[in-house]
Amino acid sequence: MNRGKYRYPIIIQEKRETETTNDLGYYDTEYVQVKRFFANIESRVGSLLSSRPADTVVTSVTHKITYPEKEYPNIMPDKNIIIYNNKRFEVNYSMKTNFYDDELQVFVTEITTHKD
Repeated sequence: MNRGKYRYPIIIQEKRETETTNDLGYYDTEYVQVKRFFANIESRVGSLLSSRPADTVVTSVTHKITYPEKEYPNIMPDKNIIIYNNKRFEVNYSMKTNFYDDELQVFVTEITTHKD
């Protein structure tokens, strides 16, 4: 592993159903830590977002997280979130960097939580 390239510790959490149900009878969900490793994080905000003509999945991307694919290859937008430095990131989509399948790029949106 290249520690100079992957220097930010991230946590992958997975959504799972709990044993308890809510008022409507649906099972509650919670996020459980499944993996912890180092990755590279790059900001994707600013002029990159300002000239988009349509509201697409790309317009909401705030960061790109790159890591060795062998660490966690099956990341899913509807199932996983990423945590770094007490900040939560929602997965938008992921793609492999090249034909050798050694790195995975995950495009995420920071989840803002309001404390009122």
